[in-house]
Amino acid sequence: MAYIKGAAYIWSDGENLHLWSETGLDDWQAMEAYSGKPNASGVQIPERAADEFVVMRFAELVKLGLAQEAIERALTHGNFGGTALAELAPTLRTLHSGA
Repeated sequence: MAYIKGAAYIWSDGENLHLWSETGLDDWQAMEAYSGKPNASGVQIPERAADEFVVMRFAELVKLGLAQEAIERALTHGNFGGTALAELAPTLRTLHSGA
């Protein structure tokens, strides 16, 4: 399922999180051929590691007062995770304002 589509494309296959960047460059020939973008690149990491990163990063955003802005930007994507975020956004906003 895709979470973010565009110049940055992030999706999960249920086991791994796949990160692709239109401006990345690591000679990932398959994605270059697929996208027609000469600098396209991507990588996959275990989804569990991504989950750990996400909660640590969110904690940093809350502490820095930047979570609200990130929530609003993420809500513009509207893909699979966007639905869950939209449902939880009021609670997350409350957590953010209390930090």
